[in-house]
Amino acid sequence: MLTIKAMTGGETYAAHHLSNNDYYAVGETVTGQWMGRGAELLGLEGAVTMEQFDAVRQGLDPSTGEFLRQRVSADRFNAAGEKLATARNLYDFTISAPKALSVQSLEDPRLIAAHSAAVAETVAEMESVAGARIRRDGANDTRVTSNLVIARYDHDTSRELDPQIHSHLVAANLTYDGAEGRWKALQASAIYERREYLSEVYRNALAREVTALGYKIEDRFEHGKDRGFGISGIAEATLEKYSRRSAQRDQAIAEFLEANGRLPSNGEIAQLVRDTRAEKLTSISTAEVKARQLARLD
Repeated sequence: MLTIKAMTGGETYAAHHLSNNDYYAVGETVTGQWMGRGAELLGLEGAVTMEQFDAVRQGLDPSTGEFLRQRVSADRFNAAGEKLATARNLYDFTISAPKALSVQSLEDPRLIAAHSAAVAETVAEMESVAGARIRRDGANDTRVTSNLVIARYDHDTSRELDPQIHSHLVAANLTYDGAEGRWKALQASAIYERREYLSEVYRNALAREVTALGYKIEDRFEHGKDRGFGISGIAEATLEKYSRRSAQRDQAIAEFLEANGRLPSNGEIAQLVRDTRAEKLTSISTAEVKARQLARLD
């Protein structure tokens, strides 16, 4: 499943969240990896450094410190003083694996590699619709640029310490317009519009990888909506043991239904999930997290 969060600021996002695996372990960090054709154009490859991340967050060339875009991001208002748009520094495209895969990965780490391969395939599809605004000669259109500057951070645990494999694909508000030969702000509307399609790209790629490992899969539905697939042989009761975030989400959905007389949209569910998430990270070591998770398999 793909969720999207546009961010302003983000000065501490890498250090305080992305570099921690949804819990805080002294002396342990998650190292990001650069992805995307835009990152290649900037000479970014391999491990993400905080200096590089902060540079692209601000729209700066990480090598020279030069501002890459002609326009500096700013809030936009109409003549009446009403805000039309909020300045954006980052987009967090988060891809989450099905719960069954996260649980089974405790005993079969090959499934983590399967997720990684499916994410890479999804990023390629996402890049294919990335674009930039065309404003020359009075135009107001979008040109496909097919490149993103992405810092990828892989996590395997939720804030409730349940196994939950997910990847944060944090894209800078940058894309290179080859037709004009310059960097511009990312026009991400096509990615937003294709969120459900991109979720299916991930699921299909993941299903292919998982079945190639010898697993049988089965469709799963919750509240009448497609929730991807499960792995045959993993009992529902086992999944429920590791689904405290899902329980919180379901409770929020039930409250939304009661208040509004309808089920929330996918976008509203994503917001409900963010609103019910614990604000602070739990301080615990990775070894203790894994020991607790494995103990709950019994």
